[in-house]
Amino acid sequence: MSPTPLILKDVVKTFEFPTIERDASVSKAIQMMLDQNRYSLLVPRQNKSDAYGIVTKKDIISKTIAEGKDPDKVKVKDIMSKPLVILTNLSLDLRWVAKAMANSGVSTIAVFDKGDFYGYVTEACILEGVYNALRRAKLEQGVEFVSC
Repeated sequence: MSPTPLILKDVVKTFEFPTIERDASVSKAIQMMLDQNRYSLLVPRQNKSDAYGIVTKKDIISKTIAEGKDPDKVKVKDIMSKPLVILTNLSLDLRWVAKAMANSGVSTIAVFDKGDFYGYVTEACILEGVYNALRRAKLEQGVEFVSC
């Protein structure tokens, strides 16, 4: 018996996605990430016709630290990724989620449902989802599964 294919809804994290204002300093973003144990922060739209943005640990490392810039002087708006890559179909097959992530060169994708922020999916979410599906399939087959 083959496992049921995973969909976006199976792996999306639906808890609050921390936000940071676009004019905040990168040091504030670093502090928020460490305080909340998150490595992505949502940057809200300025108005309804604007796009959401995101600032990730990768943005901070590659666009601030690696370039020798002062995190106190660099603004989030100067390093954030925008527009935010989003998905809106909670029934989307997980392979298409992974392809969207790979093709866009991002590690986090925001998920919206009926126009409202629903949650987000990361590379780690995908790996955990696949691992758990494989584990369930092994258990259903009666095969012992060793976990670390």
